[in-house]
Amino acid sequence: MTTFPVFTLPSWAETSYGDTRRRHNEIVRALRDCGIEKVFRLPKIVVIGNQSAGKSSLLEAISGIKVPRASGTCTRCPMEVVLVTGPESEWHAKVSLRFEHVEVEGQKHTNSVDFGQTRTVDEVPILLRRAQLAILNPDQDPSSFQSLSDAECDDTSLKLMFSRNTVVIQIKGAETDITFIDLPGIIAGTAKVPN
Repeated sequence: MTTFPVFTLPSWAETSYGDTRRRHNEIVRALRDCGIEKVFRLPKIVVIGNQSAGKSSLLEAISGIKVPRASGTCTRCPMEVVLVTGPESEWHAKVSLRFEHVEVEGQKHTNSVDFGQTRTVDEVPILLRRAQLAILNPDQDPSSFQSLSDAECDDTSLKLMFSRNTVVIQIKGAETDITFIDLPGIIAGTAKVPN
């Protein structure tokens, strides 16, 4: 029986390409957080498709996190997912809110706001759900949503049905360095046309 040597290749994160890619992503994130996209558009990967087409499942497969699930429309605002490589033992998720658009009178913020963080993967869905509620109720202080239970989230009314403002989740300790944006699903509907 012939035995062949086993070669192991270094992960992309451990190469000069990985270092360059990581620095590039950090610069793009910093520019986006400064509001540079009001001046010009930065490159991005966007997940778009029909409602219930599997966008959230794709997001979960790439990122390793669970996103909130609900019947009907679940994603009601863009969600930017920032994955940063690192040791699995240092896994950490940080959620922030990026208010780039004034959508209601009395909106509390027009910039980025730190919202919450966790070192536990299982806490991500409720953290994202609370963050989305804060985006959809821009006339309230985001901190009022930070400790809501699932039942309280269910009972929270919405000022907006959809928003152009963004929930940003940065995950350190991911398997790859990539940033992508999950958009609300396209909803097919019909409108009654007057005769």
